[in-house]
Amino acid sequence: MDSTDQEEPTENLKPTKFSPLDGETKKHRGKVSVGLWVLAITLAAGSLVMLYLASAMPVIITTTPSDSRIELSGISFRIGSNYLLLPGKYEVRVTAEGYKPYDMDLEVSSNNKQQLNLVLEPLPGQLQVESTLTDISALVDGAPSVTILPGVIKGLRKGTHQIVLSKTRYLDSKYDVDIIGLGETQTLSVELQPGWGTLKIDSVPSAAELWVDDNFVGNTPASAEVLQSGSTISLKKSGFNDWSDTLSVPAGETQVYRPISLVTADGYLQLETIPTGASMMLNGNFQGITPLKIPVRPKQEHTIDVMMEGYINKPHRFTVASDQLLELQLTLQEDIGEIALSVSPEGAKVYVDNKFSRTGSQTLRLPSRQHELSVEQEGYRTETFKVLPQPSQQQALSVSLLTEEEAYWSTRPRRITTNGDIHLLLMRPKASFFMGAPRRQPGRRANEVERAVALQRPFYIGETEVSNRQFRMWQTTHSSSAISGKTLDMEEQPVVNVSWEDATRFCNWLSKKDGLTPFYRYECVVGGAIGCLSASGTPFDEVMRDWSSNGYRLPTEAEWSWAARIDPEGSTQIYPWGNDRFPPDRVVGNYADTAATKLVRFKLLSYTDGYPVSAPTGTFASNKKGLYDIGGNVAEWVNDYYDLQPHRGEPLIDFKGPRKGTRRVIRGASWAMGSRSELRHTYRDHGNDPRIDLGFRIARYVDRITEEK
Repeated sequence: MDSTDQEEPTENLKPTKFSPLDGETKKHRGKVSVGLWVLAITLAAGSLVMLYLASAMPVIITTTPSDSRIELSGISFRIGSNYLLLPGKYEVRVTAEGYKPYDMDLEVSSNNKQQLNLVLEPLPGQLQVESTLTDISALVDGAPSVTILPGVIKGLRKGTHQIVLSKTRYLDSKYDVDIIGLGETQTLSVELQPGWGTLKIDSVPSAAELWVDDNFVGNTPASAEVLQSGSTISLKKSGFNDWSDTLSVPAGETQVYRPISLVTADGYLQLETIPTGASMMLNGNFQGITPLKIPVRPKQEHTIDVMMEGYINKPHRFTVASDQLLELQLTLQEDIGEIALSVSPEGAKVYVDNKFSRTGSQTLRLPSRQHELSVEQEGYRTETFKVLPQPSQQQALSVSLLTEEEAYWSTRPRRITTNGDIHLLLMRPKASFFMGAPRRQPGRRANEVERAVALQRPFYIGETEVSNRQFRMWQTTHSSSAISGKTLDMEEQPVVNVSWEDATRFCNWLSKKDGLTPFYRYECVVGGAIGCLSASGTPFDEVMRDWSSNGYRLPTEAEWSWAARIDPEGSTQIYPWGNDRFPPDRVVGNYADTAATKLVRFKLLSYTDGYPVSAPTGTFASNKKGLYDIGGNVAEWVNDYYDLQPHRGEPLIDFKGPRKGTRRVIRGASWAMGSRSELRHTYRDHGNDPRIDLGFRIARYVDRITEEK
């Protein structure tokens, strides 16, 4: 074993008896040593630091440039780019030389660590442009604003900029300058190259004044500075016309221009006409509108023509001397034509070009230009028209004024055609009549109660009943069916097997096709009173009708009755064939006849119309109003609810039937009817369901009104 591994001998320790020191021990009461205070403060500070570190959240802030100065409001602890911040809001400001300061609001939360990467925007640079020239315009990067130099161009971002310098009479110069930015000012020295050359000019005769761009240079022969981009050169000499042209000379070059021959000075014509505003031609070339002053060649004969509508053109010849001003004043002679105007009524007032002439028929002598004539009379529509009098012959015009009502109807066509190729005729009822039949009329039924009505609102009504072809434009799959092998479904046969609702919905569809406001509106209330039934069987509480509309609809019972029964002379017809004889003594319509023996119960024994079922619409003659099959072929749905209320007092104006009901009115006879009662115009039926002999025709009001009267 090495000596270094041996243990050193240990000194023996022995206990001794304790003896207190001599003297008295001092007690320090109420005082703490400085050391204890330092220790306490240190411990407290350490506790606060530990508490701060335990509560603070790390926030990493990096900047570009990296040497930027970061200032934070409030208490923060930084280690490199790491900041320990208590949760809360802080104001951050980052600055660096050559960069714009950056300010932001920072909110520190206790939920996560945050990292900010802040990039400062470099300050723009400035360019000091120096030159021996002044008033240089600088265009930077094609921007619309112009800087005047010498001077400083401010606000240039770091990078390459194109600067175009220009000055009057100098060539443009272009520079590409690399800007450092960071608020620094750079210097650029420039010189522009002259943009002109020298032009030597002479004239014949010489000694003419030479002007360049409105600046006097001297008398010819002379030299002048002329821009490469072009200068206006002018020569002026008394007794000669001015000479002017735009010439150019390459910068720095000298050129000699050909001698310029000056032309003897023009004379001048000052022309005025009475009246003014005439067109003036000189030697066949248009010069302008009078009054005017024009140059003309001296010592030559010239011809002027002065033309104005309604006036005679007389050519005028003249000559002028050099530098002479000739003043002419010409009085134009009117070119008169006559118009023999006949007016009715005779007391009507006549106006010519808005000026009163006189009343009644008259002969007008007017200049041969277009005039506006107006003929007016109280209570009549004013007529205004254009006329062009012809001097060579008298014209005859006749004007008959229309009353306001006549003028209104002149603009309403008697016959219109729908989008579906259905024709309607204009009806203008202006009389009272009785619907229904008197009690003693043979064949009268109890439901034909008399009602005094008066129709005042004009309407259109279908010339024929709606055909299968027309109806299938809306419902392509509809079939009118057949009976006993006799078809009812041919294209031009009237559509049947349709409900009242089908007919009204067809009307609404047609209104929309023609751009009209639909007449019907359906309001369905399940379980309500039956006003009409939809295809699904859902009852409608009421079918609303827009009486202000001029959309297509079914005719009212009053309209149908008037159109069928009252002829243009005001007489009331019992039967469609227009007399009291029954049965008819000639073929007048499609009714139950011998051809329909096996199809119907009642028929006309001595009558044959050739059709066992319905005939094509319009087959038989129309009534005096031009309506076909009204009272034959097929019965027709009308607009009204069915009721039995008579009325013999004051006529009901434009009677529309009851507001509500459970059944609809059916009017007119059909191919399936042959009794006296059924063939009368007053025969009426009711129902809700389709039938094989029941169709419809359409109607509409002439105009839409804003408020029903």
